[in-house]
Amino acid sequence: KKMNKKVLSSLHLCMVWLRLEYHVPDDELPFPDSMRCECKKAMEDTSIRVSRLQRNVGAILAEVCPGFEEEFKDEHTSYSIDLALHSSLIAIEVDGPSHFISSSTEKSDKTLNGSTLLKQRLLAAAGWKVISIPYFEWNALSDQLEKKEYLE
Repeated sequence: KKMNKKVLSSLHLCMVWLRLEYHVPDDELPFPDSMRCECKKAMEDTSIRVSRLQRNVGAILAEVCPGFEEEFKDEHTSYSIDLALHSSLIAIEVDGPSHFISSSTEKSDKTLNGSTLLKQRLLAAAGWKVISIPYFEWNALSDQLEKKEYLE
C-alpha cells in the first residue's frame, strides 16, 4: 500500500531528527535510498500558505532589517522558513493561532503545538537561530512604530 504525503513527510522529519541530533549517516538509516527520496519529496511538496499576519510582519521587517527572504527552503530539514536571513542563519517564524494548542486569549495559556516545537528544534539543530513571533504579541502592538521597535 502506498503511503500518503503526511506519513512520508513525518518519516522524513524522523530521519532529519536522527541525522541532526544523533548524527546517524544516511546510509545507516533503516530506509532504502528510494524511500528517503520519496519522503523528502513529500515534505518539499507540502503546500505553503502565507498568512496576512506573516505578510504584515515581513513588510515591516523589510523596513527595519532588509534582506530577509520569505518562505526560504532549508536544505537540511526541507522546512520552509517564514522569514529567513540565510547569510546569518536567522529564522523568523510567524506563529498564528494554528501553532498553539490553547484557544484561550490569555498569553499565559498559549502553548506551542508539537509540530511547531519540532520545527523550531530541528531548525536550531541545523544551525538556525529561531525567533518566534506569536500572533497575540504582534496583535497587541498598537501601531507601525511599536511593531518596528518590536522587530529591532
